[in-house]
Amino acid sequence: MNRLLPLAILVFAWSARPSAQLIGSCSPLAARSPQNVKELRGVVVDENLAVVPKVRVQLQIRKGRYFRDLDVAETDLNGQFSFENKGRSQYRLVFTPLVGLCPATIPVTYSKEGFKGLRLKLPVAATGTCPQYCETRLKVEEMTGREGREWGTL
Repeated sequence: MNRLLPLAILVFAWSARPSAQLIGSCSPLAARSPQNVKELRGVVVDENLAVVPKVRVQLQIRKGRYFRDLDVAETDLNGQFSFENKGRSQYRLVFTPLVGLCPATIPVTYSKEGFKGLRLKLPVAATGTCPQYCETRLKVEEMTGREGREWGTL
């Protein structure tokens, strides 16, 4: 019985360790500025630049103070998505990844000036992650065409 006591203490200590869950309330989230894009396409990668397949991407158009769904796509095995050009306007892209990565909403203005495509770096999300945690770690850059090749994955 005395041999089991250290094991019981170890198991109790391990189960009582702090978790990654947020305790308390989240502070308000500031609005993101629209990103100018020449094409409604891009690629989703994680913080290690690995492409992320099977991310649901909704294209929404601004109608007054609201947004209306226009189209939906899913990133392919190379993490890429694209939408047909819908005309010059203000849109937003809503990204819903599989469990473990932060969701994201990116306002975009489709115009003659801007990125040829978006590269979205999604951060890892912990249980109970506040939106501002995800927003501050989220990176929106111009698509390079080398996504997935940075680490020799393609």
